[in-house]
Amino acid sequence: MPAYHHPLKSLALALAMLPLSGYVHAAGSSFADGLDSQDLGRWVRSNDVFAGGPVDNDWRADHVAYAGGQMELRLNTSPCAWAPEQCGGRSSTSGQLVSTDTYGMGRYTAVLKAASGQGVVTDFMKYTGALVGTPTDLVGMHIQGQDPTRMQVSYYQADVGAQYRTVNLGFDASAGLHTYAFDASGDALRWYVDSSEVFSVVGGALPVAQGRIVSDVWAANPTTAPLFGAYTGTATRAYFDSISFQAAVAPVPEPASALMFVSGAGLLAWRRRRADVAAGVQRG
Repeated sequence: MPAYHHPLKSLALALAMLPLSGYVHAAGSSFADGLDSQDLGRWVRSNDVFAGGPVDNDWRADHVAYAGGQMELRLNTSPCAWAPEQCGGRSSTSGQLVSTDTYGMGRYTAVLKAASGQGVVTDFMKYTGALVGTPTDLVGMHIQGQDPTRMQVSYYQADVGAQYRTVNLGFDASAGLHTYAFDASGDALRWYVDSSEVFSVVGGALPVAQGRIVSDVWAANPTTAPLFGAYTGTATRAYFDSISFQAAVAPVPEPASALMFVSGAGLLAWRRRRADVAAGVQRG
């Protein structure tokens, strides 16, 4: 994959520097959230935040809403047109949802309908950075509103910088809900659309740090218009029907002692542990 010379590189760096004061820092476990309402223990709405880089909007908490069993992220010019101080001086504002916990190796999944429009990007990713004491790492996917039949998959790792690849979806991501996912492991990254693998990277320097899950919609800075188009201020929305994380399960090591196998007790205990892991049971 060629070196990344792309505005999303700036976004990765900007996201790593978002103010996270007051966020809980903990290792997240598997979950499935139907987004019927905001789980305040799991998510926070970014408010009065400007990421910079290719992003040209402020993020406001009131641009994240829940209705009809879905989360809605709005991008528009309200109230920026008459009260710019409420939008950090930006001309537009949008919604961003960020996890309070950090998450590690496993599968990240979102069922979503992307926003449409010139200069509009819908994101689903995990990221981390200097504010939580780790190198900048990012794994994600980005759907451009000017051509929602394509998606960019990307990752950022401190030693190699940011990398990306454009994937043809074969459908309009702004026309309905689809399932998007990525698997992060120590030696591979894999991206999926509607359960079909669309791209993978195996080996090399890959992101391994725990990161926060982020979903957002943003308006592109005019300097990136050749890539994203120029945002005209037309209101648009993305819808997330669910977000989930399935933690990778570490294999249970085989018994180290041959004597335990001879006695039968070790083999029985090992089989029991493997069955417990498969069933999701933890024994004391």
